Amino acid sequence: MKKSVISVVTALVLGTTWLSGAAQNKDIADESLGLSKVSVDADTGLVEKPYTYKGAAPGAGNKRIPRAYDNAPPMIPHDISELPIITQEENACTSCHMPEVAPSVGAVSIPKSHLTNLRKMEDLKGELYQGRWNCTQCHAPQAELDPAVMNKFKGAYRKKIGGEYKTNLIKTLRDGVMEDKTGSFDLNKDLLED
Repeated sequence: MKKSVISVVTALVLGTTWLSGAAQNKDIADESLGLSKVSVDADTGLVEKPYTYKGAAPGAGNKRIPRAYDNAPPMIPHDISELPIITQEENACTSCHMPEVAPSVGAVSIPKSHLTNLRKMEDLKGELYQGRWNCTQCHAPQAELDPAVMNKFKGAYRKKIGGEYKTNLIKTLRDGVMEDKTGSFDLNKDLLED
């Protein structure tokens, strides 16, 4: 008897909840979805302005772009729009940037971090790790634009070497995060002490 009463009360509560939810089921207006409070279709008339990439063709003496922050992937300082699409089987970047070729063509060598299986910290002896074949996943060309809002971002670096900020991802990974015996981690303190 007690179980029957509990079952009936539970069914009534669930049924009432379902009915009240169904009665309030209304469409959400486009205007209430975002911060701009206009229809999501309002941008359909926008036209992308034409742009060009900084730098000339690869190998044309393009100037390196400073990194945005410590261990940030470097920007691509040349136009890549005419290069074939990067696939795992075909990658035009490696024809100039592999360490054995780069010095002879004046290109920056692919770093040791890309020739290492970082999961196992295993040196691949000059072979590109297959998790790194898609260069533009991290590295991007810099477009020449007239932005509506200027970027005032300033990156944080550990130290300057030879007049410029340089990074070594493999060393950073090997160093790891030092244990802080006080129980707190102060990024600013750690950056200043390095």
